[in-house]
Amino acid sequence: MVNVEKLSETAMHIITYAGLAKSYYMQGLMYYKEGNTEAALKLIQEGEDEFIRAHHAHGETLTNEMSTSDPQISLLMAHAEDQLMSAETIKIMVMELIDVYKEKRGNKGE
Repeated sequence: MVNVEKLSETAMHIITYAGLAKSYYMQGLMYYKEGNTEAALKLIQEGEDEFIRAHHAHGETLTNEMSTSDPQISLLMAHAEDQLMSAETIKIMVMELIDVYKEKRGNKGE
């Protein structure tokens, strides 16, 4: 039997970690745009660390669900998965935009 309280708690962790990841990625892009490459890359790494935490929590939940015969889909978990995927999308877009800024600067931003 799935523990709904535990599932909700895990979903909230995923939402929190993914939200932090998105914020770090966007802040990193802003710093990069301003020419502060060191701060930008540090923030992007912090975003990656939070994304990994979210991804691990999600993977653990999936593993636990597979081991039970009572899969549980909740609106909260669906929202958590949406936040996780949007964090990944933002990361990809931020990295692409950083490449554009690099080209625009003639690779002086490294």
